[in-house]
Amino acid sequence: MNRDDYLMRAYEFAPRGQALPQTKLTDDQVREIRSAQEKRQDLRAHIRDNLSNEALAARMGVHVRTVEKVLAGETWAHLIATQPRLEGEPLAAALFGAARAQEGGHA
Repeated sequence: MNRDDYLMRAYEFAPRGQALPQTKLTDDQVREIRSAQEKRQDLRAHIRDNLSNEALAARMGVHVRTVEKVLAGETWAHLIATQPRLEGEPLAAALFGAARAQEGGHA
């Protein structure tokens, strides 16, 4: 047995995961983390394909900039006052749109 064989066997039989005394996670916790990562990637793909500004614009038959203006409160601002702010929507846009709607301004 040469040095390379020795190192290869040492690597093969070395303790891993829960067998190590300094481990902080269990095998099940690692599986859960990896499963969550896969779900997150699937969700991101779904959002990208169905809920992105580009996808919304294509579904509505408008230019992507039209969707961006709606989300920023630059247009249709009067509807922000009656709808909850979307996650990720700029707070300033929501507040500005609500204030304009209360003043009777038009988007």
